[in-house]
Amino acid sequence: MSKIFDSLKRAEEERRTKASQHTVADERDSAAVPERPPGTTDGSISTEFARELGVLQNSLNSALKGKARKTLLFTSSAREEGATTLAVNYAKMVAMQGQETVLLCEMNARYPALAGLFSIDGSRGISDVLSGRQPLSAVVHRISEYGLSVAPIGTQDPASIQLLLSRMFPRLLEQALAAYSMVILDAPAITMAPETAPMAPFVDGVVLVVQTGRTKREVIQRSINAISQQDGKVLGIILNRKKYYIPEFLYKRV
Repeated sequence: MSKIFDSLKRAEEERRTKASQHTVADERDSAAVPERPPGTTDGSISTEFARELGVLQNSLNSALKGKARKTLLFTSSAREEGATTLAVNYAKMVAMQGQETVLLCEMNARYPALAGLFSIDGSRGISDVLSGRQPLSAVVHRISEYGLSVAPIGTQDPASIQLLLSRMFPRLLEQALAAYSMVILDAPAITMAPETAPMAPFVDGVVLVVQTGRTKREVIQRSINAISQQDGKVLGIILNRKKYYIPEFLYKRV
């Protein structure tokens, strides 16, 4: 499976900076300049990162054997390992290719980020769809710059979402797949969010992001087991922030 190296680290740092800037602007009630999704400073995806994302895309397509409509869940074992950064940039890349209609859904009510990253209204979102208050179409925002559709989480608390998942999550995916050929879900870390693992059996596969040198092997295995116990399928593990002990170009030769 693909390895996302220093490019993912840089994109994750920029994502946090953008989210922080957006929060400060809100607190000051000032007119904020619309933020762009992460990648490089102008909102595009760097060449290096795009190459790594392309490798990931090839691996996922191979694992899914050319399935026409796909649902992918991006998560991590612990918080701040880069799952949101990877989900956002993967969704952007696939959408910009123009061959898929892509919907990026935020499932993380604990630490929501998409409203700030895309400068969209986060007062309504996926939580309203799960509760039956809104249809999916009413909470989706079209990001024309990337040809991408984005649905933030909304404002409902994590406990309520957890109670609604078993009954309403399949309906959410049904609505999404009726309108989009690829649905990417950004979910909270497995070890801190009991609602993440139960989503796994309803999607085609899970991409688990792991920060190298931080997350213990036992924690990673526990996360994989939690997904497997729910009859979910881990398509691969992405190693984030890998340290090079020899020059990077030599890794490409071994």
